[in-house]
Amino acid sequence: MPSPREAIREHGWTVEHVPHERIAKYNACYRVELDGELIHPPAADDLGIPRNEVWISEKWSRYDRFILYHELREILYRANGHDKSTAHRLAERDELSLWRDNPRWRVMNAEWDQGRAHLPFPHEGGGLSRRTAAATARSR
Repeated sequence: MPSPREAIREHGWTVEHVPHERIAKYNACYRVELDGELIHPPAADDLGIPRNEVWISEKWSRYDRFILYHELREILYRANGHDKSTAHRLAERDELSLWRDNPRWRVMNAEWDQGRAHLPFPHEGGGLSRRTAAATARSR
């Protein structure tokens, strides 16, 4: 199985790291063509993302592997007929099954500004703050 970045490249899409201030509300987004269908969430219109680009905040570039995997899975679920919210939930489910025990993925989730608190981490930290949970995950 190719890496998410390789899979994105094979589809003819490019990954762009953009200033966090420009994409902070979304952290990552896409507008891509797959099998002749243009797939993008409404945020791509707000951001002005060109066709066949996946954008990631520069703030999160050290977690590209995880973010690109999520975006790729979400795109594939959208291509299979799922709405944006369902595709997003399914992509998160896939992340969880693949990386539940990955310390780096856990750190990313602990550092995330918003929107990922529903994932098992940092809640598994026994009520630890996000900062403490991130430090704990880094030390493993």
